[in-house]
Amino acid sequence: MQPGDPPFSVGDIDRAPASLPGPPHVDWEEKYHKLKTRFDQVGDETFQLKEELSQLKAQTSTRATLDGLIIPYASRTFWFMCVYCGGVGLMLMLSGFQDLGFRLSDPVLQLLVGSTAVTVIGLVGMVLTGVFVGARSR
Repeated sequence: MQPGDPPFSVGDIDRAPASLPGPPHVDWEEKYHKLKTRFDQVGDETFQLKEELSQLKAQTSTRATLDGLIIPYASRTFWFMCVYCGGVGLMLMLSGFQDLGFRLSDPVLQLLVGSTAVTVIGLVGMVLTGVFVGARSR
């Protein structure tokens, strides 16, 4: 109805159609099966994502634990190597000044120098990198 049109009349009722067209045909069974299939897919995806999330949480927890261990162990290992190598260096220097009355035999000197190399290579090469990097999958 437009502005200015006369109000409805009894004649309008006579001109009205006898019936309205029915709703279009819908295959409800097909729609139901499509919806159920998609719902099942979403359920499977949700289950897979929850499994992946729990695995990632476990990995994150393990990584956080390892990160918490690395700093104190690395620091203690570093200071142990510094003190040990400094002690061996001091003994070598004292052995060089035999006038002070401190003399080490050649096998003892070889043992000290060899053990220093083993300490540096073993602790740094095997313990820190072998334990902490080897424990993490890349």
